[in-house]
Amino acid sequence: MNQPAVKSRAFWVFLAAACLTAIVYWPSLHGGYIFDDTVYFIENTDVHVTTLRLGDWIRAALDQAGTNQFRALSMLSFAANYYFTGLDPFWPKLTNLCIHLVNGFLLFLLLREALRLRQQSGLAQQSQASGISVAAAMIAGAWLLLPINLTGVAYVAQRMESLANVFVFLGLFWYLRVRRREYAQGRTGIGLPASIFACMLLGLTAKESAVLLPLYTACAELALTRFRNADGKFSRPALLTHALLLALPLVAGLAWISTWIFRGTATFRTFSIGERLLTEPRVLADYIGWTLLPNINSLTFYHDDLTVSHGLLDPPTTLAAIIALLALLGLALWQRRTRPLFCLGILWFFAGHALTATVIPLELVFEHRNYFPSAGLLLSAASLIALEPGLRMPLARNAIVAGFLALFAFTTFLRAEEWSDPIRLAYAEALKRPDSPRAQYDLARTLIIAAGKDQKSPLIDKSIAILERNAYRPDSGIAPLQALIYLNGRAHRNIDPRWWQAITQRLHSRTPTQTDISSVIFLFRCQQHGECPDQPQELLNAFVAALTTTAGDANLMSAYADFAVMRLGDPELAVRMSRQVVASNPRVPVYRGNLVKMLIRTGRFDDAQTEIERLRSFDRGGSQKSTIAELEAALATARSQKPRAPPAPTVPVDPSSR
Repeated sequence: MNQPAVKSRAFWVFLAAACLTAIVYWPSLHGGYIFDDTVYFIENTDVHVTTLRLGDWIRAALDQAGTNQFRALSMLSFAANYYFTGLDPFWPKLTNLCIHLVNGFLLFLLLREALRLRQQSGLAQQSQASGISVAAAMIAGAWLLLPINLTGVAYVAQRMESLANVFVFLGLFWYLRVRRREYAQGRTGIGLPASIFACMLLGLTAKESAVLLPLYTACAELALTRFRNADGKFSRPALLTHALLLALPLVAGLAWISTWIFRGTATFRTFSIGERLLTEPRVLADYIGWTLLPNINSLTFYHDDLTVSHGLLDPPTTLAAIIALLALLGLALWQRRTRPLFCLGILWFFAGHALTATVIPLELVFEHRNYFPSAGLLLSAASLIALEPGLRMPLARNAIVAGFLALFAFTTFLRAEEWSDPIRLAYAEALKRPDSPRAQYDLARTLIIAAGKDQKSPLIDKSIAILERNAYRPDSGIAPLQALIYLNGRAHRNIDPRWWQAITQRLHSRTPTQTDISSVIFLFRCQQHGECPDQPQELLNAFVAALTTTAGDANLMSAYADFAVMRLGDPELAVRMSRQVVASNPRVPVYRGNLVKMLIRTGRFDDAQTEIERLRSFDRGGSQKSTIAELEAALATARSQKPRAPPAPTVPVDPSSR
């Protein structure tokens, strides 16, 4: 078969897979928001851009610049979604699907280059050459349909992951294309470092996972060329590129991490670094199963019911998972010469989890972390089935490939149907994960939202029953208790004092999660707006307990500053807390703006003017222009009026709260 015909066939194979992907994903586009969608899009007013004023877009881009996360491109994409279509979830999800399809095409291109480089190295059989493009298209099509990748599309917030991988895939394609030419001709140039550096920088504006690009290219070198050219000599450009863009940054990164990582994660996680390292091998083993042999009952969004490993035999699967992963890695390296594609795929899988499955104290499990690593697993599977050299019976090989594609498409469609409706998804998650506090709480929350303002809705009673069933579980946070207080208060029912006691006890006895902190803040705002019973003493106890066991959470301290001035009648404490928030987060403009508001409220007008002037230094391109104008107007109004005395305290002031 001639080359144009082969390329045409490969294109049609990929196009068919892309169309099938759009079909199976379509139901999920009609679903709602979930989890961090609220943080990054729904309640993130910085990305709610309604004008074409440059300052508003700059503000959206710099939304997270002060939180050690510079995700300007992702934030701009959210801002664009809001500008054109508001908060309708269909359009952000459709945007995610388009990004996913683009990534599939880029994966097709880079896999074709990898297969060509393997053939060029003399390890591929000539009979395989004509099928390179088709094989790359089939692998990319299977990746598009993988059920484990659904959360990278239907979960709006994880556009950050898929968008970062646009540049990872592009960088890999560019690198392999340049390297393939350099491998044969021995030419040198800036193409290799340029491909990594440019794409990595662009990817980092979407999410930090793009930093792994040079590790992926190093894996390709190790498996396919061993950093050598066709003449057997080491490739100096390849070696220098990875020395500069991988080895040196790796050493610097490890040195930086060592300054803080072992100071303990008890301030923001319920597990230690050692426990995390023991648990992650079990998680990686699950990822492999969920990717290659997906089961609709195992694929869920929430995995907070995972038992943390406390030792090699606690649980026993810990040691088994470690041995299995080491054996898999050893097998891949052993097969490097005879099955380099198998080796490359396994290396890409492990490299893809270098950030999320090691010492960085992230949450333990999330499916979207497999967005790139899953491509490595598929490449390894393709190596064993069809490429190196694969099954010798074409009918059996084709049947296996067709079976996998059908399994992936059908399972993804079933998941998309689950995600097509918030209540359906909440029930599916709760039924699959009966021991997951998050899944159970999310079901109750979804039912509350569905009930709306109808206090007699049967959904309210269902949600209360779910919350009561989970409120006193030892692994549950305070969110169910917070919801019980809110629901019963809204329905003018009695508030069980044991709920507040349990909240305070849990906040005192263990490190609060971000969900716990959000629950305390919610209860404060709820009382502030008159939507919950006025219980200031109970709320004070909860605040004090949370502040005692957290390491200066900025949002909690900001809320407590408001509580101090409004309910404790203590402006000194309020201002001091507000200043501490700014001191610990000096690059976050919103906290400085909150400090200005607090200074105005407490009559410290000169100090407020000073802080406004400091806020001007963050006005990049007019990003803070509207905020500064609002603060100046508020200050001018306050100066023209006689300052009001702070309210008298409504609860006894606990000395420990100061």
